[in-house]
Amino acid sequence: MKASSRRLPRDREADLSDLAEAVGGRSGGLVDPLAIARSESITTSFGDYADAFDGLLENRSGSFHIYCNLRRVEQRDSPRSRFTLAHELGHYFIDEHRNALLAGHVPSHPSFCDYQSPNLVEIEADCFASCLLMPSSSFRAASRRARKGLPGILDLASSYRTSVTATAIRYLQMDHFPCVVVKWTNGAYAWKRLSASAYAGRLRKTVEQVDRLPRDSPTGKVLKGTATGLVEAGTVKSAWFPFVSASSEDNSLFVEQAISLGRFGALTLLFPID
Repeated sequence: MKASSRRLPRDREADLSDLAEAVGGRSGGLVDPLAIARSESITTSFGDYADAFDGLLENRSGSFHIYCNLRRVEQRDSPRSRFTLAHELGHYFIDEHRNALLAGHVPSHPSFCDYQSPNLVEIEADCFASCLLMPSSSFRAASRRARKGLPGILDLASSYRTSVTATAIRYLQMDHFPCVVVKWTNGAYAWKRLSASAYAGRLRKTVEQVDRLPRDSPTGKVLKGTATGLVEAGTVKSAWFPFVSASSEDNSLFVEQAISLGRFGALTLLFPID
């Protein structure tokens, strides 16, 4: 399923970021979602719930409980688990979400990682989770110091103990330069995200069919399993952005970086060469 390209209004993103940083500021240093849950008397369960959800926040007569699915998040302290817990905390700390659950206006609902839901409340909880685990107050400076592109994203993911996907999206939100993130799942296009400057630069339409990927491209090699680790190569704008003619003066040079995420798919990062 292709994810929605729906974007939150900037003022809503800013409000959620402020809320998340206020919550995370209690921890000091690396944010611990489990410790935050305990401080709010939110109980947790880690178990195998098949493929029903990654996480779920349940209201039990005014008390809250988080279920975290080890079948999908792998380990209690994995980056994917941390994001799932942070996402469910978003449903708790965002007043509209919590009050709807308390009033019984909405049932407990399954949540999934990887930014794949078009549901507004899920998009808001993803935003909260990202800002909680990677607060702007520190992440902006850290990402500016980091190596450019995926090498820096991998370093940041290690430092913040976040998934490569979540870190890549947070990285492009800093908008240090125009960049596009494309996510692939089960060997097919899933979704893409753009930095603000890439959006303003009209880099909105990319190749989405695997059979139309540039020949011997890093992404193609990763999806075929013929390359491991981070793969990088130069490309031209027209190879990835169909609206650009190969003979156009606008057919500038780009960097294409790709990496496998194992059973969670693959990620491509595109940005112009300085």
